[in-house]
Amino acid sequence: MDQAIDFDELRWLRELTYKTRKKAVPEIIGARLLTRGLIERKVGGYALTARGLIALAKLG
Repeated sequence: MDQAIDFDELRWLRELTYKTRKKAVPEIIGARLLTRGLIERKVGGYALTARGLIALAKLG
C-alpha cells in the first residue's frame, strides 16, 4: 500500500539532496522514510534511494 508523503517528509527528502547537511533527520520521520524505502542508512546519516529520487522528481 502506497502512503502519501507529508510536507515534513518532503522537506527532509529535499534536505538529503543538499551537499551540506546542517541538522539530523528527526527519528520519527527517518523511520517512516526508511520503512517506505525512500532513504537508507549510511555511515554519516541517511542517503536517498532510487525510489526516494523518483518521489522527489514527481512531487517537485
